[in-house]
Amino acid sequence: MVHRWGIIGCGAFVERGMGLAVKAAADTKLVSVHSRSPDKAQACATKYKAERAYHDLDAMLADPGLDSVYIATPNSVHAAQAIRAAQAGKNVLCEKPMALTLQDCERMIESAARNNVKLGVVFQNRYHPAHVEARSYVASGKLGSIDLASAQLFRGGARGRGYRGWRGDPEIAGSGAIVAQQVHPLDLMRFVLDSEIEEVHAMSDAAPPERPLEEMIYSLVKFRNGVRGTCLSGSLVPRFDNDFLLYGSQSKMTCKGTIGEPAPGRGQQLTIESDILDTKMSFQRDTSVPEKLSRLVKDFNQSVRENSALGISGENGMQMVKIALAMAESARNGKAVRID
Repeated sequence: MVHRWGIIGCGAFVERGMGLAVKAAADTKLVSVHSRSPDKAQACATKYKAERAYHDLDAMLADPGLDSVYIATPNSVHAAQAIRAAQAGKNVLCEKPMALTLQDCERMIESAARNNVKLGVVFQNRYHPAHVEARSYVASGKLGSIDLASAQLFRGGARGRGYRGWRGDPEIAGSGAIVAQQVHPLDLMRFVLDSEIEEVHAMSDAAPPERPLEEMIYSLVKFRNGVRGTCLSGSLVPRFDNDFLLYGSQSKMTCKGTIGEPAPGRGQQLTIESDILDTKMSFQRDTSVPEKLSRLVKDFNQSVRENSALGISGENGMQMVKIALAMAESARNGKAVRID
């Protein structure tokens, strides 16, 4: 049975990933796209071979043949659009951050439940094959007890060039490097360790009013299972290694270059080093952003079809919003913040 998708928002996120991902996912068809600009909507529909282009969102949501929508609009409008889609009986897959406030997250979750539709949030790094292997290794106990987790997600650029347009507006974006980047490696830590973050102590380079949004964010986190972690993210590091490391009592595990966009010309590997175990796996395929998103879409389709729990649910998205807000508060006040 073909799952019929619509895309709300025709910007960079669609260009980099979901447009190709929906086309590639099995038993999936892109039937419509929406943009406030009719020309932009038509151009996106033509590029990704969608059947229809809309600039009226309610008209798009009125289509009885539309099963699910992917929301890739500015952060501040996620909640309102997700609720409208749920009220129209459409399942919703929303870009991160799910919303800018916990109240909006709760409204989105309540609307999805009330209208009997699914609500998911995009954290595609869970779908990198190296990270799936890493979670399995941790669960097996082969690394021993985990003492420290470390991850980073950078991209290069000069100061002041990192977040432009609406991404540079605090009222619309919410924050800079926190929601643009650091939520990804932190969510990955939660996934691999199968544990929630209970405390965060963060520092950023925000300097209002001249620089209201942080371009770099540095965090120390504590998990409920006792593991401590470090996480670095931002837009000012041009030669980056977006790695994920776990230090266990028996082994050290490194996922080399596996977070975010694969670096051009650099290999991606999972290595395990210890006195008794030496493992190396290389990943050359199935690691691009569209490929990870395609697997996420496939899982979402299956959850809708079987009415089963989502791998990355609205509740998970709200927890990441809690973490993002805690990071912002900690960086602003210079104190650790507890997370429920």
